[in-house]
Amino acid sequence: MVNNLQRAIVLERLTIEIEVEDPNDAFLLAIAIAGDADYLVTGDHRSGLLQRSNIGRTRIVNPAEFCAEVL
Repeated sequence: MVNNLQRAIVLERLTIEIEVEDPNDAFLLAIAIAGDADYLVTGDHRSGLLQRSNIGRTRIVNPAEFCAEVL
């Protein structure tokens, strides 16, 4: 329930005009853009985010890529 409330608050404040395959991923992209994130790490290969590879300056990578680059 707490996660749903936090998501609702974030979605209320952030909007993006970017088409995504899974509408549930839109808030992740909005957070990455608003937070000027370097990386968005996801293991969900079905969502289409990994195929996008970036959103603005934020690189979208899987956990193995992130560990290889950052650690």
